[in-house]
Amino acid sequence: MSATIGTGTPARVATRSRYPALVRAAHWLTVLAVFAAYLLVEFGGEDKEAGGPSAALQWHYLAGLLVLLLLLVRLPVLAIGRFPPIQPAPGRFTHLVARITHLALYAFLLVQPLLGIVQVDLAGDRVTLPVLGWSLPSLVPPDATWHERIGELHEAIGEIFYWIIGLHVAAALWHHFIVRDNTLRRML
Repeated sequence: MSATIGTGTPARVATRSRYPALVRAAHWLTVLAVFAAYLLVEFGGEDKEAGGPSAALQWHYLAGLLVLLLLLVRLPVLAIGRFPPIQPAPGRFTHLVARITHLALYAFLLVQPLLGIVQVDLAGDRVTLPVLGWSLPSLVPPDATWHERIGELHEAIGEIFYWIIGLHVAAALWHHFIVRDNTLRRML
């Protein structure tokens, strides 16, 4: 891409080939936080002696909050919409599938942590951060029926997103090894 300087001489305009470092860091930290949340919930549960969430479940809460905070870091960049171009450019169908998948991923990154917070509140507990001991204020009053419903929804969405995340990873690898475009390299 070229532009002209005041003298009419062509000048090179640098185009980014990768996302900004902050976006890349937020992306990979989100990957780690989502992985940690999935792993920690497998070890979580109630601490029978303390009568509340186990340490693993409290770390699960922290991982979920980190997912939400990292999304907030990425939202301004998403709002601006200036992304490094994919070279060579994908076809319309590939572009559409990518947009839908990304929209689903971002919805997950927003909705899943919020559902988790509400689920804990509905149980009459508080989301408490390990080590710090800080608790989030309750968003809703306790309600056993809704606690169960929101818990089932939170779990179902988590299960669905195993597949969406898998699709995202498979697509990145497909772009890198089969199509051989710069899709994956933009985020490295």
